[in-house]
Amino acid sequence: MFVGTHRVRVDEKGRLAIPIQFRKQLTEGTHISIGPENVLTIYPPDQWQALADRLTSPLPSSETRALSRALFSMASVCEFDGQGRVMLSQEQRRQAGIEPRSTVAVVGSGSRVEIWPEPNWEPYSEDARGRFTELADRVIEAR
Repeated sequence: MFVGTHRVRVDEKGRLAIPIQFRKQLTEGTHISIGPENVLTIYPPDQWQALADRLTSPLPSSETRALSRALFSMASVCEFDGQGRVMLSQEQRRQAGIEPRSTVAVVGSGSRVEIWPEPNWEPYSEDARGRFTELADRVIEAR
């Protein structure tokens, strides 16, 4: 399970050092792509496969095709260099609004890791924490 928030700087080449506690859980077959709220998401192999299975039906609906195209066109295999960094493609950075030499929030989100531009994470996180009781009541009650 991925938990915690880490502030990390993206280098001038678009590489991002993934915190070791996350890296230890990310095995071969991990992918980076777009996720909800237009943030980059690191999908461990089981999550990636579950998404792929749901999106690769023989006769997909137009919504499934659109989601599939967005997810797979933005995807890359998550490969770590010797310093624990991953390369975020120029297209991934553009889509998520991440500039070289900027700071991002690398956020544990339970089953996956999210990469937020720091200016977007702060207000989102504050809002979610401010509505925690309301959200918990709705989500837990809905189950």
